[in-house]
Amino acid sequence: MITDATYMLELFEPVVMAGIVSAGFGILFSLPMRTLLATVLLGAVGVFVRISLINLGWSIIGGSFMAACTIGLLSMFLSWRFHAPCVVFSMPAVIPLVPGVFAYRTMLGILAFTEKGALDMQLMTSISSNGLNTAFMFLCLAVGVSLPNLLLRGSSIRSVLGLYRLRSDQNNNQN
Repeated sequence: MITDATYMLELFEPVVMAGIVSAGFGILFSLPMRTLLATVLLGAVGVFVRISLINLGWSIIGGSFMAACTIGLLSMFLSWRFHAPCVVFSMPAVIPLVPGVFAYRTMLGILAFTEKGALDMQLMTSISSNGLNTAFMFLCLAVGVSLPNLLLRGSSIRSVLGLYRLRSDQNNNQN
């Protein structure tokens, strides 16, 4: 059983590293400096959601999908808050979720297969498994980031969150 302190320490490093990666890609993509901190936090939140869901028993693909959906939804709010496109926040933040290990193992398996030249079922299974994991994770990341924008198309984030109602309630209370 993982204690709360151990769990938080295990989570600290990947979350901080995800923030650093998001910052690096934000700088690489020439994001406005006023949006960089929000992008860092969004990347950290995405990795936090994925690791938390995996620890709750979800698959890595399902956890990545929900993390990408979280990033997509929060990037809509941040785009309203900072008056910038959603992609400014979502693209650098989703990069730490990219399945680099599975893609690397797929390429190593393909290289080993070309060196062997013979049909090895264990190697073919490994290549197929890692390749499909890579493909499905990329698909889940792409769909997860874009799904909130597609579902809420035509609605502003203010109307979705009820911010119009809050503003009108404040005006009524002042009168």
